[in-house]
Parts: sequence; structure tokens; C-alpha cells
Amino acid sequence: MKKLLLFTLSTIMILSFGCKKEKNKSNSLNPKKIEQIADTGFNEQAFFQSIDQSKIAEVDEIIGGFASPVEASAMLKDYHIPFNKNYLAPTSYANNYDINLKKALGLGIYSADLGYLNIYHKNTQIINYLQVIFQLASQLRVAQFFDFQSLKYLVTTSDNVDSLLFLSVNSFYQIDAYFRSTRRSYLSLLSVTGVWIESLYLLTQVQKDNPYVSLRSQIGSQKDLLNKLLELLEVYQGHPEFNYLIKQFKKLQQAFAPVQIKEQKYNGKTRTVKDGRVIYSQDVETVINMDDQTLDNIIKATAQVRKAVLNMP
Repeated sequence: MKKLLLFTLSTIMILSFGCKKEKNKSNSLNPKKIEQIADTGFNEQAFFQSIDQSKIAEVDEIIGGFASPVEASAMLKDYHIPFNKNYLAPTSYANNYDINLKKALGLGIYSADLGYLNIYHKNTQIINYLQVIFQLASQLRVAQFFDFQSLKYLVTTSDNVDSLLFLSVNSFYQIDAYFRSTRRSYLSLLSVTGVWIESLYLLTQVQKDNPYVSLRSQIGSQKDLLNKLLELLEVYQGHPEFNYLIKQFKKLQQAFAPVQIKEQKYNGKTRTVKDGRVIYSQDVETVINMDDQTLDNIIKATAQVRKAVLNMP
């Protein structure tokens, strides 16, 4: 639903949840990670198989609220905000993602950056980020859903951002459907998490560096999304990587705590005609109340959490 997420700078996947761990694959765990799991006695396969089905059903309802609008990307350009390459996550971090859970998280992070690059037509960087995304997708065995050559062709021969975004969106929807069909929806959740934190980081950095632009409402509105995202992550509480993310996002939740979100109804109703029927609807506006100190705390906390996510152990 677009009303829930108005600032996402790239495409994210609509997902529902499965409960079983994916079958062992050569790129899932390196020897060091296997040794770490053995030392702690943690059985990852048994963990994912043990997820309560009732919780899965609840999560499935909530995740439908995440959508993939790109309005904010265009909005940043409409504000004539200059491009800043320092906002982007270095592609070198992808080499540190040694298990599939981290690779899915990285897939989301770099996808958010790709959306930012698309808006500013940074063709050289776009190709670099496409290559990293394709690399991670290949390691996750979903590269068949990325038409890398077509995406690269559009970048180098056309200024048609809409076509580029359409292909990206289509690829992610196919990947999500595949994750769900193979009982790996927790990877979709991690991709969504990566997109969300990177998009929030981009938005807060733009606000910090361009105080004349007011993105206060767009930032404050993410309080509800953060609470929902934490609720989803907590379904997998008990898994080391998910525990780490939950701990980090709770720090961000504290920074958002003072934000007040209210719906204000206007007197009277709006009359519209659709398919020969008269429909009355009451106008409602979402009001975000957030003082300067809270905004500053959110900007700082977002940078700290994003750094922690990029350097996930």
C-alpha cells in the first residue's frame, strides 16, 4: 500500500512467509560459518522448520502493507538536490556476505542504491551496482529472474528510467514468488529489510545535508513501518542473524518513539461517481508531529544502524 511507504528509493518485494529452511547448498555456509554454528550448537534447519504456522499467517497479513513506489526518488530530483555518491553503500561489502541470509540483505541494500542511481542517470555506477546485484542473485540461485543484458542495454542506450524501473520491479516480483514457492520467504524479508534501512539512510542523509528541504513527514511516517518490520523480524527471533538485526532496529525504534502520527478528518464528504455508482468518502490527512531533536536523533540512529547492518558479523 502506497500510503504505508512513500519514500522507498527502489523496488521491494511483496512477500508472504514460509516456514522451512532451504535445502543445503554449496554457497549457503562457508566452512568458518559451519564451524561457528557447530560450536554454538545452533541447528539452522531445525530452527526454520520450527516456526509456528499461526505466526506465519499473521506475518503474511502484515507484509502485504509493504509496496514498491518510487515517488520519493523523483521527489528528491524535483527538489534539485545534487547527487552524492557518498550516500551509497560500497559494493566491496558484497564480498563479506558469506551466507545466504546476508546475501539477501545485501540484495536489498544495493537495490535501494540502484533506485537512487537511476534517478540521476549515473550510468557507470548503475552498471557496477547491477553487476553486484546479479552476483548476489546468482549466489542465491535467482539470477534467472534478472534480465541483466536488457537492464545493461537500457542503461547504456536509453534515458527511459520507467523501462529500467519496470524491468527491475518485474525481476523482484519473480524472485519473491520463487522464494515463496521454495519455502525461503525469510530471504525475501531480509531483502525488504535491506531496502528499507538503506532507503531511510538515503532520505535522512539528504535531510541532514540539505536542511532547506523538509522531509520531516516522510521520515516520521516510517515509525509505523519500523514497528511492523520489527514484528516480522521477531517471528525469527532465536536465529543469530535475526537476533542481531532485531537488536539494531530496536535502537532505531527508540529514536522514533517521540514521533506522533495522527489521522485528521475533515468535515464533509467527497462525492465521486464510479461505474454509475455514487461513492462518498471522508477526507483524511495523516499529520506527523516531530521536533528538531527527535529528527536529529533519528538521523544519527539511522546512520549507526545502517553501518551495523552493512558490517553484520
